[in-house]
Amino acid sequence: MLILRDREIQALLGDLSASQCRQLLDALSQTLADYSASSSSPNATPLVHQPMRQVFTTAPGHTSLFMPASNTRTTGIKIVTLPGHGGAPRGAINVFSPEGELTGLLNAEEITAFRTALASMIPFVRVAAPKTNIVVFGAGKQAEWHVRLALLLGQVQRVTVVNRSPGSLDRLGARLRERCAAAGVEVRLLAKEGTAPEEYETKLREALRGSDAVMCCTPSTEPLFPAAYLAAEKKRRYISLIGSYKPSMHEVDSETLLSGAGGVVYVDSREAVLEEAGEVIKAKVPSDHLVEVGEVLGANGQFDAVGSEEGNVVFKCVGMGIMDVVVAAGLLDIAKEKGVGMTVEDF
Repeated sequence: MLILRDREIQALLGDLSASQCRQLLDALSQTLADYSASSSSPNATPLVHQPMRQVFTTAPGHTSLFMPASNTRTTGIKIVTLPGHGGAPRGAINVFSPEGELTGLLNAEEITAFRTALASMIPFVRVAAPKTNIVVFGAGKQAEWHVRLALLLGQVQRVTVVNRSPGSLDRLGARLRERCAAAGVEVRLLAKEGTAPEEYETKLREALRGSDAVMCCTPSTEPLFPAAYLAAEKKRRYISLIGSYKPSMHEVDSETLLSGAGGVVYVDSREAVLEEAGEVIKAKVPSDHLVEVGEVLGANGQFDAVGSEEGNVVFKCVGMGIMDVVVAAGLLDIAKEKGVGMTVEDF
């Protein structure tokens, strides 16, 4: 059994090559395709077992998530707690062999942010549209990994990071500037607090008008921007929404959410999104307008978007345990190749 601590996982992920990252991306894509195939064929032997996660609220206001999953080759469970005062999720991922042997125990904090950003990259990489100018909302690990993976997998020329607090934004900016400078990418930071309201809205409107992709990574309970800011320049954009995980949360208004061709919203799990995603619940999106990413990934791994040249491509992800299990299993393989981690014999 291999144990990977948070600092070891950070080092492994920080040192990923583009090739290794694409291997993880392909593995996650195949898993989502298998998940959707299993959901659409209830009488067939399922390729993925993914029950709804269990959510408990513990004192003082912390939210604990229990997320079991299996792709029949690997079984696992992630248990994390979201602190009531805010901050990154804390917990662990257990990975088991089909026979029940515990093969890995991994700190969940960095993986949670990484696997969600990796899921956002599936449409980002595969949709035929410009990806040079991206706007990211948030300044936590989720936002950082969205930027880092977009740099690694895309052809980004400008990144604008928008956040409420200037302190966390400046810290993220300091980490990103060197990485972006090495890739020849311009970085802009925009904080809501400490900026005059009129100036903030003017700069936000300008950033969104020129954007090719908008990635929202906040637990906001109100829209981060009005749909009119995107409508100011008609173009096809990629919009990912990964921050909300409760019905009370939503990062965009209903007009933005439904700005895809035919009002289609791409999701990781139709069942989970209908229960947990505030934007979808508020907009009363019918289930037949929710298309799972796994349903449109062709045999060649391409993303076959509905209305290929019309409307935005909107992706709402709430996260599933199978995503953690697959990424964790991939990281265990990389760690073994590099001799990283602590091995426990005869557990």
